[in-house]
This record gives sequence, structure tokens and C-alpha cells, in this order.
Amino acid sequence: MILSINDLGTGYSSFSYIKWFPIDTMKIYQSYNEKLINYKGDLLIVKATITMSKTLNLEIIAEVVEHKKHVDFLKKQKCDIIQEFYLSKPLPVSKLKKIWKCGNRF
Repeated sequence: MILSINDLGTGYSSFSYIKWFPIDTMKIYQSYNEKLINYKGDLLIVKATITMSKTLNLEIIAEVVEHKKHVDFLKKQKCDIIQEFYLSKPLPVSKLKKIWKCGNRF
């Protein structure tokens, strides 16, 4: 089982959850990724989140990444997974099966 903190630092997502639960993955909130290159504050938050996650041996996912310059930055920072939109819009399972030729794995 994989346990992830989604949208760390927003709403009910708290840094204290990291010590309370056996967390495997951290997700970077989409609004930070949207403004990543244009706003230094968001850029620094994303860098800090990735650094903290790597230090804690957590996998890091950046959600709703739409632009190549954001992908390039996240790769440079060693982000593990880039989620949504840059490579493809969300697809139904039937289309994924055709693209990946994976048969009935879903």
C-alpha cells in the first residue's frame, strides 16, 4: 500500500502528517506548478518540497504540469513523477490499452 500526502501545506495537509503516518509519496500542489517559472516564491516552495521529500526518502509527484519549461525545471530538481497534461490529457482506459498495448492489466 502506498500512502501519499496530497497538496502539502494546503487545507488539511500538514507537515505533521509526515511523522504521524508512514508516508511514501509527496505531491506538489498544482497552483505552485502553474506559477513555477514566473514567481520566485512558488519556485522556492517547489524546490524546498522536493529537497525535503528526497531527504525523507519520499517519492515526489508534481501534479498538473502543462509546459515544457516546467518539466525541464522539475527534471533538473530530480522530481520523480510529472502528472497530467504535458504529455497527454487524461485518457479513458480503452485508449491507454491501445497506446501501451498492455492487454487486460487495468
